[in-house]
Amino acid sequence: MDAAREVPPPTPLPRGARDDAHAVAEQYGVADSDVVPVPVQGQVNLTLLLGPELVLRLPRTSGAEELLAKESQVIPLVRDAGVPPPELIGYDATRQHASVPYMVLRRARGETLAARPLDRSGRRRTLGALGEILRALHEIRMQRVRHVDTLPEPYTFSLPELLDRLVEAGEIGGAQHVWLREQFERLRPEGPSLTDPVLLHRDVIPSNVMVDDAGEVTALLDWGCAEWGSPARDLVGLPLEDLPDLLSGYRTDDRSDLELERDALWYQLYLALARLLKKPSTSEDRNWAAPRSATLLDLLAFASADGTQPWPEILRTRSAGGLS
Repeated sequence: MDAAREVPPPTPLPRGARDDAHAVAEQYGVADSDVVPVPVQGQVNLTLLLGPELVLRLPRTSGAEELLAKESQVIPLVRDAGVPPPELIGYDATRQHASVPYMVLRRARGETLAARPLDRSGRRRTLGALGEILRALHEIRMQRVRHVDTLPEPYTFSLPELLDRLVEAGEIGGAQHVWLREQFERLRPEGPSLTDPVLLHRDVIPSNVMVDDAGEVTALLDWGCAEWGSPARDLVGLPLEDLPDLLSGYRTDDRSDLELERDALWYQLYLALARLLKKPSTSEDRNWAAPRSATLLDLLAFASADGTQPWPEILRTRSAGGLS
């Protein structure tokens, strides 16, 4: 890690969490002095370093406990498919050593994509490699895998319900309702298909992508959001300008029928609008899209690109079925 980069001080732990962490550390032969909270914490789990090799995750709520149980089932499944989550060292829900279930993982090499600055060519290589990883992940199909009780069924997005809620909340008016409906219909009249659901990470954001000094992807972190769904749902956690490079690694041939692009834009627009109904947030340390307007402004920047990339220009043409 670059010593010149500012790192926030570790967040003090509540006493119960501290006691749990030290009890787990003892099980793994780690001294209390080597138990250190990571500087940037998520909202679901408390994350601590157990010495230089291990990571401990403690759920904050009962809902977080369920997500941790899901991860304990999903991580072995995706590792068998050649996808790189952190190595699962142990998961214990017995409460014999801690007051909550906990997970211990092997610490992944490198830094997150959010923390490691890359030049454009380096970022392209990283995004292409990430696309290959997502393609391997999406080979895990719901119809071919034994039942995994912690994985929810595919979520059905209701565009009419979302647009009606936005009108009721005063976020859009009647004219915007009509215009937005037209844009969604141009992208995907019926929405992305769910006829053959695949396993999704569903939180592919820069802070969940670990890269090494060479820009290689070493791990995809945080599988608590995993579910079945449409492949394009995993292509919208990064800024839209990254999508062409991500797809260059994702695709296995030279076909460019814009199917994935249209599906990805459908989800990006839907989720950008849905965020307008959430509480205001300016927390960008974990997710660049946390502020309510971030994704919507990202779409605006994409739609007003100067044409240096031909791909968004093609997608915007009416004849190609994209935004006009």
